[in-house]
Amino acid sequence: MLIKNTFLFLFMICFGATVSAQKYISTKNAEVSKVLGESNFTSSKSFFENIEEASDFTILAKILKNDALRKTLERQEMITIFALADESFLNLPKKSRDSILGNTKLVNSIITYLAVPGRLDSHSLKTAVEKNGGKAYLTTVEGQRLEIREEAGQLVLADKNNHTARIIAPDFYHKNGFFHIIDGIIFSPSG
Repeated sequence: MLIKNTFLFLFMICFGATVSAQKYISTKNAEVSKVLGESNFTSSKSFFENIEEASDFTILAKILKNDALRKTLERQEMITIFALADESFLNLPKKSRDSILGNTKLVNSIITYLAVPGRLDSHSLKTAVEKNGGKAYLTTVEGQRLEIREEAGQLVLADKNNHTARIIAPDFYHKNGFFHIIDGIIFSPSG
């Protein structure tokens, strides 16, 4: 009995160590690329590096030149970002757009509200929504609740005031996870 228990104990230690070390075994994963328009997004670049020269993300790239904000996103081991395409801002009336973009604190809260720890592809998001009766809540990097739901077969983010943003292009890789492109601006409860 002692030998059997000892063997079982050693097996559990070896198995546990092997499983926990899996994410560190190889850092040379195959690069995954996806093209949108004229932009090629790859898993070998950070989120900022991917959008920095993309023509559809000039406003977001300018916002992320803020080192503190960019580092908040980059220090996450795995992160899913809902990326604001330029059209998100350009669809707003000029006065509203200028007011939002002129308020650094508000802009930073919007960006961190659209960042969720973990690696969530569109399938994971749809599954969460289906399992929770058509609506799921994600916890953002700042600890806020972000609502996601399905409307007419499309995933939609919503804030507490029911401002919505549709995911118009899902499942782009970056070095630390995924990003999904959205078409609207939603606001953090603390913003």
